[in-house]
Amino acid sequence: MCIMWTLLTSFLTVLSVLTVTFTTGFAERRNFDVTSLHTEIITVKAGENKSLPCPGVNEHSLVSALEWFTLTHQIKLVEFASDSTTVWDHEHRISLILENYALNFHPAVAEDSGDYICLVNSRPKPDGIIRFIVKDVPDPPGRPLFMSFTSRSVNLSWAPSQHTHYSPIINYVIHVRVGEEGEWDEMDTVLTKNNETIYHIKNLHPYTVYSFRVIAVNELGESQPMPTGKPTITTAHNTSASAIHISWRAPPSDMIHGEFLGYRIAYRPRDMGNEAFQEVYIRDPSVEVIHF
Repeated sequence: MCIMWTLLTSFLTVLSVLTVTFTTGFAERRNFDVTSLHTEIITVKAGENKSLPCPGVNEHSLVSALEWFTLTHQIKLVEFASDSTTVWDHEHRISLILENYALNFHPAVAEDSGDYICLVNSRPKPDGIIRFIVKDVPDPPGRPLFMSFTSRSVNLSWAPSQHTHYSPIINYVIHVRVGEEGEWDEMDTVLTKNNETIYHIKNLHPYTVYSFRVIAVNELGESQPMPTGKPTITTAHNTSASAIHISWRAPPSDMIHGEFLGYRIAYRPRDMGNEAFQEVYIRDPSVEVIHF
């Protein structure tokens, strides 16, 4: 027997602080007031290489020891001593330029956004703060929900992207697919006129199952679509010549962004085609076992 199922959802298918205290990774603690420090803002696009200058250091500086920290994540990134350099985090794309002691990102990614400081020659306080802003495409918006529908139209609504990565949403792209499975036809799209998170889609065909997904757009490009959660089969076996037992585990909650309504289980004899599929609907999301 061949079994197919579908998760039923309602979608068709500045850091501002007065005092900073942090641990450097070697048990000592640093405590200083950041309000008196000059902040330099550096902005790049994700994927570009960029170096952050160490405030207070120039070509005439005598540097025997230096440390780079991120205040946002409160971790040490790089430590320099006269005879060695240690990169503590993201060593595959973060390095120290010894000519000027700049922190080099190759490349920068959205997660690098934040406030950075460097401490020179074991000084207790930095000379300034570098606010590093990495612009990128937005996070995926939420899964679309039905607000209302007719036989030929549907009103969709969705949650906006949690982070636009320093570039505001311009509009959304809605992909439309006939059926609940298969590849998305990216040519069959609807472009919204603005960044509102509701849209009325018209000219649908009656007695047809549609799936929708939404992509956010900013000046950097399009987001990824929201990933789809699927149930995981834990057991499946015959209980008699004409009955079967199936149990499963629900998708992770962070993968379900619509209203979780239940499950659809489709089954057919192994030696027959798709036209032989029969369906069982379970309209209770707490159910995780069935006998039929």
